Amino acid sequence: MYSDAQITFGQGKPRNPQGKIRDAEDLGQAIRKRRKKLGLTQVQLADACQCSPRFIGELERGVAGGNIKQVLYVCQSIGLDLYAKGRGEE
Repeated sequence: MYSDAQITFGQGKPRNPQGKIRDAEDLGQAIRKRRKKLGLTQVQLADACQCSPRFIGELERGVAGGNIKQVLYVCQSIGLDLYAKGRGEE
């Protein structure tokens, strides 16, 4: 199960330095960081991805309700690779 060190109540969840995406908020932070590194505004990224700036903002905040195809397209457009692997696998 979980050790006491893995559970933090009221302190927010610890961030993983290896870039592990655990939820929509983690993905949004990764997208925002990459967009800013590329020097793009939310409007510029939205134009490039053929979506609304509102969607990009919601995606970056982890609240976007868009479909996974659109989310993956945004990631692909900014050169952000996503991986899925089983826990404990290298």
